[in-house]
Amino acid sequence: MLKLLKSIPIFSNLSEDELRLLKSISSIKELKSNNILFYEGEKSTTLHVVIKGKIAVYKVNSKGKEIVLKEFFPFSFIAEVSNYNGISFPASAKSMGNSAVLLIEYEKFEKQFLYHPTIAPTVLKSMANKVINLEKVISSNLILDATQRVAKFIYENEKCFNSVKHNKIAENLNITPVTFSRILKKFKDDKIIELDNESYKIDKIALKKLFS
Repeated sequence: MLKLLKSIPIFSNLSEDELRLLKSISSIKELKSNNILFYEGEKSTTLHVVIKGKIAVYKVNSKGKEIVLKEFFPFSFIAEVSNYNGISFPASAKSMGNSAVLLIEYEKFEKQFLYHPTIAPTVLKSMANKVINLEKVISSNLILDATQRVAKFIYENEKCFNSVKHNKIAENLNITPVTFSRILKKFKDDKIIELDNESYKIDKIALKKLFS
């Protein structure tokens, strides 16, 4: 555990005594694919840090469909805003494949480590990034139409667009695979994207004009 804690960037500058103290309030939770880490509405008493695999934070809409808000990879904090504000989780989280999460007793962490000079800036930055991501989710799902959402996604995630199955991207954008395919066909017809061998060549200037 000490070696693991030392390998996590935010804790890498802690002293041996500080690492041992952190170890005393920490544990590891192993998850298999689709195992739930926490549910929306649960009280948040534990700080979560991804140490292996991928965790998806999601909400379920009125039709029972899961809408992924963000995916977290090692060594990301999950839902630390809920910990800091003492509120229940505003969304649910589950494992995407096999993963592992470091669980830290938050009250003790707050007293002993939250304001540590090497930890506080990273926690604040992480919380700020959550706010930025929330703004993007709101913009994508409430303001932009389907074509604009697809254009914005491809513009910001070119590598992901070329490597992830398109039905999965459609799901994350909260549109049907049929709609996603129709939009891609229009982009191809307009020469905004062109298939080159097994990947797409993308006209990013044209894409940006569609959503900005």
